[in-house]
Amino acid sequence: MNDIQLLEDKFVLLDSIPVGACILQEDFTVVFWNKCLEEWTHIPSWEIIGGNIGTYFPHLMQAKYFSRFKQIFEGGPPTIFSAQLHKYIIPALLPNQQFRIQHATVTPIPRLNNRGFYALLVIQDLTELTNRIQDYRLMRDQALAEIKERRQAEAQLQQKTRELEQRNLELTHLRAMNDLLQSCLTMKEAYPVVSQSMARLFPDLQGGLFIIDRDRQLLESVVTWGDNNQIKTQFLAHECWALHQEKAHFATSQESSLSCQHLHVLGTEYGCIPMMLHGEVLGVLHLSCPLAEQLTEAQQLLAVTVTENVALALANLKLRETLQYQSVRDPLTGLFNRRYMEEFLNRETHRAQQEQHSLGIIMVDVDRFKNFNDAFGHEAGDRILRELALCLQRQLRGLDIACRYGGDELLLILPETSLTETWQRAEKLRAEAKNLKVWHRQQFLGAIALSLGVACFPEHGLKSEAVLRAADAALLRAKKEGRDRTIAAS
Repeated sequence: MNDIQLLEDKFVLLDSIPVGACILQEDFTVVFWNKCLEEWTHIPSWEIIGGNIGTYFPHLMQAKYFSRFKQIFEGGPPTIFSAQLHKYIIPALLPNQQFRIQHATVTPIPRLNNRGFYALLVIQDLTELTNRIQDYRLMRDQALAEIKERRQAEAQLQQKTRELEQRNLELTHLRAMNDLLQSCLTMKEAYPVVSQSMARLFPDLQGGLFIIDRDRQLLESVVTWGDNNQIKTQFLAHECWALHQEKAHFATSQESSLSCQHLHVLGTEYGCIPMMLHGEVLGVLHLSCPLAEQLTEAQQLLAVTVTENVALALANLKLRETLQYQSVRDPLTGLFNRRYMEEFLNRETHRAQQEQHSLGIIMVDVDRFKNFNDAFGHEAGDRILRELALCLQRQLRGLDIACRYGGDELLLILPETSLTETWQRAEKLRAEAKNLKVWHRQQFLGAIALSLGVACFPEHGLKSEAVLRAADAALLRAKKEGRDRTIAAS
C-alpha cells in the first residue's frame, strides 16, 4: 500500500469535517485532498492527488508562501495565513462569484516512515463571519452619520457619541479576544480567555460557557463570569430553547418569551446563543441580568457575533487536539505510541541524570498471546490488549506513562522510581492482570498471565537504549524460565 493510500486511511476523519484540508509532500505533491476542498474548488481528489499544487495554484510558489512551507517540511512550528494578510490561500468561488475569505493553519506532521514531515493545511471559511463584522461596522458608521446629521440636538449627539465609543471599545475587545483565542493550543486554555473577554464586553451582565458532551445530550459549564447563580452548572440539551430552535433565544422585559428549563430563577432577562459551526452544536453561551432593559438589541447583536467567534476558535482547537491525539496515541489501546515513548524516555533519562534520581521501566508481554488469537480470533486478541491497557492506566501515578511497544508488548515508564519499587509495581500489575475477566461475543477468554522484565536507570545503563535492552533481556528470561513471573535485569 503506497503512502497516498495510507494517508487516505489514516486521515479519513478529515473528509467529514466542515473545513478544507489537504496534505503536501516536501516537493509540493498533493497526497490528500478532502471532500470540502473538492466542493469548494470543483477539483476532485482523484485528479489533484499525485500532482504538484503549484500546477493548480501557481501563487503558492511565490516566495512569501514557498519559504514558509519549506520551514514546515523541516518540522518547524505551525504557521498561520490569516484572512487579514492573505484573503485566501486556495481560491474558491462562492455562488455570487466572490472568493471565499479564508484562515489557514499549516502544521507539520511526521511522515509515515518518520523521515521528514508532511504539511497539513487546515483552511476555514471566514466569509460569513467577515460579512457579519462588516455589518457590525456598518451599524457603527450609520451611528456616526446620525450624529453628524443631528448636531443641533446636543443631548442626542452626546448619546450617539457614547454609543460610538462603546462600539469602538467592543470592537477592540473583540479583536483582542480573537487574537488570544488564536494563540491558544488547547480548548482548556481558551476557556479563561472567553471568561475574561465576556467580563469586559458585558460588564453589567453575568453568564457562562457550556460545552456539550459526546452523546450530544448534556451540557456542562466550563467557565462562568459575574455573580452567576441563576443557571444550573449542568443541563440537558432539550431544556434550552436556543438548542431547540438552533438560533439565539432572548427573553427580555420588552417581549414575552418562553423561559428555558435550566434557569434557577425565572423572570430575569437572559439570552442563550448556541455555538454552532456548519450544523454541529458545540455548546451554548448564556448571558443574564437581574435588572430590566439591560439586554439591549445592540448587546444581543454583539452577543451573537461574539458567540460565532468563540465557536469558530473552539472548533479549530478541537480539531487540533484530535489530530495531536492521533499523532502520539496507539489507535487500538489508546496508550502512547512508540515514537512518543522514545521521546519521553530520552527526556526523562536526561532529567534523571541531571537530578540524580532513578527511573524504572517495566516491559510487559502477554503469555501465549498467539493462542488467544488462534482460539478466538484476532478481535478477541485486540480486546485483551485494550483491557490490559486499561489495567496499566489504572496503575499510573504522577509522571508515569504507559505505551504500546509493539505487538502484544506494553511498556511502563516510572520516573523517580527505584528498582525495588519498580519490581513491586510490576508484581502488582501481574497480580491485577490475573483478576481480569475478559469476554468477547459472550465468551470468556480465560485467565491472562503476564511475563514482565524490570530495569532501572542508572543501575542498568546510563542511556535510555541500554535500559530498554536490559528490560527486554529480563523479559526474555522471564519467558524462558516458565512465564507468569517478574524478572529484574541483572
